[in-house]
Amino acid sequence: MSSSIANDLTKWSDKQLRENNNNNELFEKTSAERRHCTKARKEAERQMVEEVRRAEAEAKVRAEEVTQAQSSASGSLKGKQLRVMASKTTEVMESVGGLAPCYGCSDAGVVCEMRVAGSSKARSCNHCHRLQNKCKWPGDVQPSWRRKREEVMSPQARKKKVWTKSPAADNEDEDAEDCKVEENRDMLSALTEVLSAMVGEMWNMATDRRHVAAESHAQMERVLGTLEEIQGCLDLEFAPEEGSEENFEEEEVAEAAEEKEALKG
Repeated sequence: MSSSIANDLTKWSDKQLRENNNNNELFEKTSAERRHCTKARKEAERQMVEEVRRAEAEAKVRAEEVTQAQSSASGSLKGKQLRVMASKTTEVMESVGGLAPCYGCSDAGVVCEMRVAGSSKARSCNHCHRLQNKCKWPGDVQPSWRRKREEVMSPQARKKKVWTKSPAADNEDEDAEDCKVEENRDMLSALTEVLSAMVGEMWNMATDRRHVAAESHAQMERVLGTLEEIQGCLDLEFAPEEGSEENFEEEEVAEAAEEKEALKG
């Protein structure tokens, strides 16, 4: 059969035209399903990437919160320990020297070291001498275990109020501060455990989402493979059936003979 007859749709039979239309409709339907599956697969991959990024960002934020909580708690504990050590050092210096610290060193919380200027009775500690402040000492020079330490309160007021504090009260305050330090340490440990558990849970959620996305991707690949097999079975270049041309020529000859007989009659 010549290509001109195969390309001329006017010479095709109704059955051939219907089959060709069915093939075209099936191809269009298959193409639409394939485009829909491809779009759905891309959307699923995009959502998977967004969920993974969101989970990683949340885990990173949780880890930063744990680090900040640990650093802040360790800083507060370190500051309290330094203050306790400074107070203990001051008490040791008092018991050795037999003198109470000056008011400036007591306010600053530093070790008060006295320096005698020659034969003069004037006394000046290193801290006040370095700051060029007048060094004032309390009048009580009794041993430290009998002496009541004087501390200046409310420095913003016009008249400074002085209150006395016994060594027994100092011990009670130290015990209370130690208890607070222990409570803060326990609280920090509990907070660290909770945040670590939350971070682990977030990582597990991210892993589960990756597995679900991988399964969805594999399912999409199977669907696309099935559609490709269906498309391969379709004959996109349609050709008329064999023998149709001969039937067409015989019918044309018969019609010509009938017309000739009609003209003779």
